[in-house]
Amino acid sequence: MLAALLCGPAAAAAPAPWVPVVVQKHSGRVQAELTVERQRSSFGNYDYRKLHLRATLDGKTVFDQGLCSPQTCGIATEHTLTLRNVWGDSVPEVLLDSYSGGAHCCFGTTVVFLDGPRAGRTVFKLWGDPGYRLVNRAGTTAFESADDRFAYEFTSFAGSGLPIEVLTLDPNGAFQNVTKSWPGLVRADAKQWWQAYVSQRGKPDADVRGVVAAWCADEYLLAAGTACESELTRALAKGYLKGPTIWPQNARFVALLHRQLAKWAYSPS
Repeated sequence: MLAALLCGPAAAAAPAPWVPVVVQKHSGRVQAELTVERQRSSFGNYDYRKLHLRATLDGKTVFDQGLCSPQTCGIATEHTLTLRNVWGDSVPEVLLDSYSGGAHCCFGTTVVFLDGPRAGRTVFKLWGDPGYRLVNRAGTTAFESADDRFAYEFTSFAGSGLPIEVLTLDPNGAFQNVTKSWPGLVRADAKQWWQAYVSQRGKPDADVRGVVAAWCADEYLLAAGTACESELTRALAKGYLKGPTIWPQNARFVALLHRQLAKWAYSPS
């Protein structure tokens, strides 16, 4: 009877083995090695554990630590290792980009500093759904992303507009918001949200609250908040600011938008 139970069709299949994965990067004086173990799940994707990063400068180990967290280790997580000079010092930094898996969440970046007063230290940024791309202007490298706080704040995720957000690493190695210093990017972003808004406002069943919120945020960053206020007044009179009642509509939406723009430092409080 016992043999039949062990060998019958109901017996559980042996789990897939854990397989080590090694990724190495090299740039000038810097070398980095990322190791992790992965196991194929019954759904066809991978589970990850034992994520470890080691980085050297001129052959000397500067960073050697495990980096597993709910953000970086688990089913369907993803990891990308790159070397980029994002701090403006003499050597590139190590960037570990991770994705937690799941819908609408979450991209994050761990930056490892290899020289200067922060050698061996890290800083982490959780981007949420937007992720980022690196942009350069006049020798300054910045992280171009979008403000994930706008997601679901004024309407559904599908209807939400996320205004541009640009960050750099300050001399202390902390992320700082420098979006106002990149007006060309902000103007392009505002144009995108304005076009989306104009194409939908007044249509039956259209919900423009998310895109007009993003446009208003950009306008305030460009010191053009009066344009936002004029359009909100017009949209309120025309009945454009309606939508699913889970979120505030009409005058209540305008009041909420004003509160959040002030709270998030887009407009004066």
